[in-house]
Amino acid sequence: MKRMSDSLRTRLNLLIATAVAFAFGLGLASALSLTPVSIAAENADPGWVVGAPNAADPTMANGFAEVAERISPAVVTLYVSGERAVRSSLPFPFAPDVEPDAEEEVAEGPRTRREVWSGSGFIVSDDGYVVTNNHVVADAQQIDVELQDGRRFYAVEVVGRDPQTDVALLRLRADDLTVLPIGSSDATAVGEWVLAIGSPGFRPSRRPLLTTVTAGIVSAKGRNIDILRVRNPLAIEDFIQTDAVINQGNSGGPLVNAAGEVIGINTAIVSSTGSYQGYGFAIPIELAREVVDDLIEFGEVRRALIGVAIVDVTAADAAYYGLDRVEGALIKSFSFDGSPAWEAGLEEGDVIVAVAGEPVAGVSELQRRIRSFEPGEAVTLDVVRRSTLERDQARVRLSSADDDAEPQLAHRPELAVETGDLLGLDVREPAALSGGERREYGVGRDEAGVIIVDGDPWGAVGRGFGAIPTGAIILDINGVAIQGRNEYDRIVSQLQPGDAVSVRLSLPFQSGRQEDIRSLVVPER
Repeated sequence: MKRMSDSLRTRLNLLIATAVAFAFGLGLASALSLTPVSIAAENADPGWVVGAPNAADPTMANGFAEVAERISPAVVTLYVSGERAVRSSLPFPFAPDVEPDAEEEVAEGPRTRREVWSGSGFIVSDDGYVVTNNHVVADAQQIDVELQDGRRFYAVEVVGRDPQTDVALLRLRADDLTVLPIGSSDATAVGEWVLAIGSPGFRPSRRPLLTTVTAGIVSAKGRNIDILRVRNPLAIEDFIQTDAVINQGNSGGPLVNAAGEVIGINTAIVSSTGSYQGYGFAIPIELAREVVDDLIEFGEVRRALIGVAIVDVTAADAAYYGLDRVEGALIKSFSFDGSPAWEAGLEEGDVIVAVAGEPVAGVSELQRRIRSFEPGEAVTLDVVRRSTLERDQARVRLSSADDDAEPQLAHRPELAVETGDLLGLDVREPAALSGGERREYGVGRDEAGVIIVDGDPWGAVGRGFGAIPTGAIILDINGVAIQGRNEYDRIVSQLQPGDAVSVRLSLPFQSGRQEDIRSLVVPER
């Protein structure tokens, strides 16, 4: 891969450069034809705005009200639909990665199902770039975005994804966007106040809790919790830990400081229940900026590697190797034959204690040090040898990471149910149902209205409810009572893509039926 020029590195003006400590793969190239746009600090128009124009009073005499009001319009809600493996109802990393039975998988093939879920993101440029988590959009076949002002955009473009950092970049085509100013996670101290903003709580037949703001402090920095490495052993983990409440659906939303500047991307929790228990984690904004700038500039993430799998040094390791402090990264293995570290003469069990003369406290700091170099550059590592327990140096020529995975781009799938219905529904009159179906749905034979028996999850009703509300009775559309199929077909046939529709339904619940009125938008086909 062609090495990035010095002038480009200066122009990007990143706090830490795009390289990683070991064999992480390239970010996914975009299949879109985009004009390269730097979002570096010194090119703020178009680009990320650096620093809040009206920073909040750090004494917070009025709480966080001014900050929340100013930055919330830049936070968006993502409605995502696609085929997902049947493992858990919670999107990773909020759910354990439970593999299906191996024999069953071989016999029946991988089990998948259509699902609709939600996440969060935030706008980082006037050009409509939206940053979110990779795990929110990784399985997406379609992504819709809703702004705080109620505007909604369908089939949003995916510029690119980077599974190694769990960062993804989307793009809206819209005007009058609020852009979130960028701060520095490096300059943020443990104990500082932070806000986590996003849209948690996506459940069938209910909308997310849009633009929810929670407050807390920075609990720790540089956390390496192995939550991304459950699926990708080469992932980069350098999390900010916070006690601001983060839950399912918050993923991809911003973590901001008291001045209203984003310092991280809300990403994960550590929990025994799948819900918040006091430990939230966010990707540092410096790392996210590296990924986003590369995706826009090159269509891929360019990063170097030394080709090792490493773990943090423990107290026992420090005692064995004679280290003054419990610091360093222990080489467990080499990532591939002929890795740069192996070629430089390093061995399994050696401890890396410094990069270019700068000490490393552990895996996360080693990653940050290596990210300041480009593929092809040579770097000097200080190591303590396992074979001799003596300090030594190795000159490592960094190679380029590689990843052949295809990008997951948003597109419009075929209708799952070919109803010819602009609401995306398959409906029947109660009299047309079997006795068993009427008992299942809890309706009488002579009941008025039409029953939803199936539908397209990407249709107007599927999007509006987050799932097809099977068994629901449609009582009226735009205030016109639905007595049967004839009235339903007549009203729906008059709808056009883009029309706003008000639907009143009777929804089945365990405690009995409840009525609900929803405003929907007929999507473009």
